[in-house]
Amino acid sequence: MWAKVISIGLKGMEGYRVNVEVGSYVGNDFFKIVGLPDAAVKESKERIITGLRSLGYTLSGQKIAINLSPADQKKWVRCLTCQWQSRCC
Repeated sequence: MWAKVISIGLKGMEGYRVNVEVGSYVGNDFFKIVGLPDAAVKESKERIITGLRSLGYTLSGQKIAINLSPADQKKWVRCLTCQWQSRCC
């Protein structure tokens, strides 16, 4: 595992903990988000890649996997984007 961040997901008015784990490995270019993300979270792949490149990370020849757990809860982008921006900006 390369990094781990704790975020919050919402189900109605209830909050639940979301663990965001990122792994980076040597291999063919590959980027995958797993853990029941909604379509907007899957589409945020380009924003994540751009953010990592702006921080100076080289992504060629890397396999990157992002795991969102717990896997049985749907993850919505409005909950996770705020955490990403507050950690990186």
